[in-house]
Amino acid sequence: MGMTQVVNDVVGADTALLRTQLPAPRGIRSAARVAPTPVPPTQLVAPVLPDPSVPAVPEVSTVPVSPAPVRPTSPRLALVLDAAIALALAATAVVLEVAPLAVAAAVVAGWPLALLAAGRYGRLSLGQGRFARPGLVLRTGGRVAVVALAVSPLLWTTHLIALATLVAACALASTVPALVGARRRGLRLVLAGRPADVRDALASMSPATGHEVVAACLTRSSKESLGDVPTYVGFESSSSVAHHHGADALVVLPGAGLQPVEVRRLHWSLAGVGTELYLGTGLLDVEPTRTRVVSSGGLDVLHVTQPALDGPRRLVKDVVERSVALVAFVLALPVLAALCLAIRRETPGPAIFRQERIGRDGVPFTMLKLRSMGVEAEGQKSGLSSDSEGVLFKIRLDPRITPLGQKLRKYSLDELPQLWNVVRGDMSLVGPRPALPGEVARYDVDPRRRLVVKPGVTGLWQVSGRSDLTWEESVRLDLKYVDNWSLRLDLTILARTAQAVLGHRGAY
Repeated sequence: MGMTQVVNDVVGADTALLRTQLPAPRGIRSAARVAPTPVPPTQLVAPVLPDPSVPAVPEVSTVPVSPAPVRPTSPRLALVLDAAIALALAATAVVLEVAPLAVAAAVVAGWPLALLAAGRYGRLSLGQGRFARPGLVLRTGGRVAVVALAVSPLLWTTHLIALATLVAACALASTVPALVGARRRGLRLVLAGRPADVRDALASMSPATGHEVVAACLTRSSKESLGDVPTYVGFESSSSVAHHHGADALVVLPGAGLQPVEVRRLHWSLAGVGTELYLGTGLLDVEPTRTRVVSSGGLDVLHVTQPALDGPRRLVKDVVERSVALVAFVLALPVLAALCLAIRRETPGPAIFRQERIGRDGVPFTMLKLRSMGVEAEGQKSGLSSDSEGVLFKIRLDPRITPLGQKLRKYSLDELPQLWNVVRGDMSLVGPRPALPGEVARYDVDPRRRLVVKPGVTGLWQVSGRSDLTWEESVRLDLKYVDNWSLRLDLTILARTAQAVLGHRGAY
């Protein structure tokens, strides 16, 4: 009765959020003496009242009191697999006389424990990429090898190389099930907030994450459907909803209107069912590395650092990019010469196309490209209609493009002369899309943010779809790059550029 009394004291406070009894921790929940008393369905969730004038919304008006679905046992399975891998490799090393029995036994006992201490078998967290677990396994293997080599002279005077090799083999082998598990399962999520916010969150969630929205708790009934997602009205039973659907996390979206005390009590209730709580910040495309929670004067706030638009790192970027572009331009001169001759033979006119673009801080510059259209292309533009909505002028089957020009665009060879723009300092290797003066004249507030840095030969817009992107998607990607720029992000984009060029996606 002690646990029951504590739980009742917690929810006895005046609040409209938790009218149901807080679930006890899992290890105690199965005990009959602390089993929660079933609450009438009318107390669990406010029903969604049907309106004959609007389409019916898929809903579940009550939270079933049946046991929650059994959660996957992948952490236990991963532990067994890692132990089996260590045992198999250690046995092989002993049979082949690569390592003595004492070293093999230490690895068999220590490898799973090292992964356990590193968090390998803990629950996935929202925001973790598919390579987070494999990376954790590799880092753990490296640390264990270093520690083992440091202390091994105190225990064994020989077989240091065998010990390090065996640990490295375990790390590489354990990476495979970690990578397969990351591909197989994402998180089960419950979204809580206003109907419009929940719909936007559902639409913006990337399928690549593998996360599954299993339910939604809305502030009010909605006229528009959320598809097959079970819908509940009110947050009074969010923990019961999360428990019933076996959710890993409850995401409270901005605009939900919860008071701080309600958020705290919601966190308590979710702890009883093993569900993590995440609060939406309302920030758009801000990397976690730019944020931190600070407390001052009893006020807890989220601090967002300013983007790095100037400073030493920008200087390093400029020097390195201009140096790399100069070397690449010199190496590409024979290819450029051959392409220029081919262009001149196909159609009359200059092989290099010069066009005014807008650079950093709105300063115009002349951008160079290999000509992929006829010399009268600009004059013919007025008679064509764009396939896209918004500022950009895009035509999927542009009749002005020559046969050779199509191949140049397919492999992005027409952009090789832009390396000289990088050498001159007009452009960067990585940056936002270079804009035309007519496009900039139509910019509103958000797109103008792109002009605070140099435009790039490649960028997030190119590796994410190029011309297949809508105007809004292109702007959002460029702003995400500008506000979250880092040298590491540039390296990632450059690595993805080769894949995008070879895949030809959006190249027209």
